[in-house]
Amino acid sequence: MPLLLYCMIEAELQVAPPSQGVQEAAVEQVCDAGLCCFYSHIERFASDPASAKASALRFHEVVSFVFGHAAVVPFRFPTLVADVNELTSHLRAHAAEYRDALVRLRGMVQMEVRIASSAPDPSRQSGAQYLHDRREHLAELRNAASDVRRTTQSVLAGWRERETNKGWRCYALVGRAQTSRFQEMVRSLKVPEGLLLTVTGPWPATEFIKSESP
Repeated sequence: MPLLLYCMIEAELQVAPPSQGVQEAAVEQVCDAGLCCFYSHIERFASDPASAKASALRFHEVVSFVFGHAAVVPFRFPTLVADVNELTSHLRAHAAEYRDALVRLRGMVQMEVRIASSAPDPSRQSGAQYLHDRREHLAELRNAASDVRRTTQSVLAGWRERETNKGWRCYALVGRAQTSRFQEMVRSLKVPEGLLLTVTGPWPATEFIKSESP
């Protein structure tokens, strides 16, 4: 029976997962190469939307529970392997990369800030006007992201940002004890008219699993 993979932690942390996960299957773990991986035996996934949504929500609940006790490297849902042998082979093949990430992310969490426009979509405008307005809009989003970064600099351990189809998204790496402080700093910002800032978290630091190139 295939294994559904949830997440990994450092083996020495010995975090006990929830007893049940997706489809009420037992949550088990295997430890190898300095890592512990949590998984469940899942025979098949139901195809109807309601069941799929319930499985995805339960998956994230398991990951969130473990994340409440330790830094995690989560798997995408649904990541399946054939058996424990394939899982341990994967852990051994990527052990150095996963251990490096978990050591760097000890005590850290990811906070997210979404910056979006409340103005009407300019896509219906003429080509030249659209390009002009889009350039100005992107500059406004980047400036807002810079303001967030500058305002929260004192609690940041890492920062990444990118454009999305709905605006701009910022990822902040902060200590677990600094999450409330980060939220307060962001919410204290004076947002330019026409922009909306939404702060969420804490989340597993998925954007920081891979270290930035020098």
